[in-house]
Amino acid sequence: MEQSDKEKIIKALNDRVAGLPCPRCGNQQFNLVDGYVTQSLQKDFKSGMILGGPALPSVVVVCSRCGFMSQHALGALGLLPPLDDRK
Repeated sequence: MEQSDKEKIIKALNDRVAGLPCPRCGNQQFNLVDGYVTQSLQKDFKSGMILGGPALPSVVVVCSRCGFMSQHALGALGLLPPLDDRK
């Protein structure tokens, strides 16, 4: 992940007041994981897990004390290009 992308993500989180203490230990310091996470979206599990379908791109923030992880959807943060621009 490029430094400019990290700065955009941190700014987007701060703009949305996502700077509350860790819900597990109360710590105030977090680290942004250096990469993206993609959650696979499934309509149901009747026919098993389908790979390569729709997904929810996100980033993960980790508490520096207890390791609690929180995921934040890039779309909700306004960090995904419009659907027309995606390939």
